[in-house]
Amino acid sequence: MECVMNSTIAAVNQGFGSRANKAFSVERSLFHPAPPVFNGREIRIPCKELRGIARVLVPKLQRRGITSRRTRRRSTRASIAAALEYDVVIVGAGVVGTATAHHILTTTTLSVALIDAKLPCSGATGAGQGYIWMAHRKPGTAGWALAKHGKSLWETFAQELQENGENVLTSLGLRHTGSLLVASTDDQTRSLRNWIQDLLQAGIPSTYWTPEEVVHKEPSLASGCVAGAAYFHEDFQIDAALTMDALLKKVREYEAGGRYKELFYSPVQQLLRSPAEGRIVGVEIPAGKVFSRSAVVIATGAWSSGLMNNVSSQWGIPLVPLVKPRKGHLLVIEGPHNIQLTSGIMEVDYLANYYKTRSQGREGAKPTEQSGVSVSMTATLDPNGNLLLGSSREFAGFNVDVEDEVIERMVERAARFLPGVKNMKGKARIGLRPYSSDGRPLIGPVEDVPGLILATGHEGSGLCLALATAELVANMIQEVENPAEFLSFLPCGRLVSALA
Repeated sequence: MECVMNSTIAAVNQGFGSRANKAFSVERSLFHPAPPVFNGREIRIPCKELRGIARVLVPKLQRRGITSRRTRRRSTRASIAAALEYDVVIVGAGVVGTATAHHILTTTTLSVALIDAKLPCSGATGAGQGYIWMAHRKPGTAGWALAKHGKSLWETFAQELQENGENVLTSLGLRHTGSLLVASTDDQTRSLRNWIQDLLQAGIPSTYWTPEEVVHKEPSLASGCVAGAAYFHEDFQIDAALTMDALLKKVREYEAGGRYKELFYSPVQQLLRSPAEGRIVGVEIPAGKVFSRSAVVIATGAWSSGLMNNVSSQWGIPLVPLVKPRKGHLLVIEGPHNIQLTSGIMEVDYLANYYKTRSQGREGAKPTEQSGVSVSMTATLDPNGNLLLGSSREFAGFNVDVEDEVIERMVERAARFLPGVKNMKGKARIGLRPYSSDGRPLIGPVEDVPGLILATGHEGSGLCLALATAELVANMIQEVENPAEFLSFLPCGRLVSALA
């Protein structure tokens, strides 16, 4: 590590602030004192005589401009102290990265630097509907246990806020709405009944509703389009922006004590690796170097592959996760309006689109990406009464332009179930979901680079899976064994040398 740090001294930027510089400096143990030098020759003096001689000799030498190696090393330490050093450096301040910072700070004594190229909630996190649902998840799949555990952790987080006197509606936007899967054909209804049985056996409370029951409980739905529905009692939703504010409020409590630092508008330009040990030791941002004592966590969502592609080619190691952006539109129709919903609603066709590629994550399957745009109806109200209509899925690179044709298709689709939205206007949100080619997020250490951990590829489930992912990552950093059911998320064997 010393050789890596010494090589970066000249580039260290002083702009991090004096408080951070004082709080975080490189440990003294990393530097080995050398004998003093006078006119190019080492002076070797018994230790018992060194102090007395130094009191007289050193000031005279300094006045003549002659310094020892140790003096120069002290100067080196002062320069390096201008860089930051934390136990854990997290790259990506979406909900996964921020939740990881929160979990580490609240459950360990480790320090954390949270870095992002923009601001929190700028990526996929801020463009979602906030579903913490099990309704659309298939028991026995790789993500089932992670989603169930993640949902439980959100319930615990909300309970802790309540115990501290906070209103979870205003602090998280949390509403226990339940979720409603709506079938529009008899075939879908038969499939829905089987789906209910599968989830009941997996411990998820659910009830079948007849068309008459659906329209009675959700009168905004069109009676002629509903053939049946499944209601999942324990699903709920949270507001992504409010939730991110709540998480950041908690982690910022550790800033004054020196355990937390956030560096936003700070794109990572390089990962720093020790050539001697092969271990990752930090990152470089425009303001300078940020060093890590324990781990660097990559939680940059759809941008993970691009970041890792750069270092993979430099280091000659397969480091690139097969994660790419999957664009989605969400339409926000601000109130007042005449749509009243008591639950979050999703059409059954959403499941087909959701599992179109997820099902290809089976071992031995070769993923294929469908061209074009898929559109399914999802609808819910946010804490302010705004109607959130979704959703679309397409592979369009990093294009975040609003596509009017896609919005029109979404409104047309939604109007089949909610006729009142037909002539409504709204604002579009665009998000880039981090799509993993095998349908599973990548969560875990990179074997060839000690200290490097990936937490990416959650696609549209980042909010639901965030707290569970954070717990897994924190365990890995502390070398605590995670349950075997989560081993399928490890990056081992799932990384390539370069983007196709």
